[in-house]
Amino acid sequence: MNSWRSRWYMWLLLSGVMFVHGQVTASLPNTPAAMLVFHGSAALCDWFLLGVTTAVLTGRLCDDVQWMCLASIAGNFGGWILYMGYASPSFYNVYMWGLTVAQWLRLLIPDRHADYSWVDMVRHRAHFGGGKHS
Repeated sequence: MNSWRSRWYMWLLLSGVMFVHGQVTASLPNTPAAMLVFHGSAALCDWFLLGVTTAVLTGRLCDDVQWMCLASIAGNFGGWILYMGYASPSFYNVYMWGLTVAQWLRLLIPDRHADYSWVDMVRHRAHFGGGKHS
């Protein structure tokens, strides 16, 4: 079961890594080499988060966040390919922001099957306070 504290820690990690990466790479010039550094370092940040996730989260929530980290790694590779093909950066930006919002929402929404929420307490009153619930 994932507590709100573990969800909060993961949210802080995701947001903090995103903020720090943005600050560190903000002054990179618009060149192919610099964009390789930008997208490569973003993918490395996601790789770091992929490993840290197992220390913070468990169950389906951990799996979902890890899948989104893998999607972000693939998105950063695709973003660099799009940059090299002179495509508009809006495709990459919308994809990455959508993925970020999806990660944030996933951390906020309790998982019906793995997490114990207030809804479970109402539906399964016989198991409240101990026993196993479905």
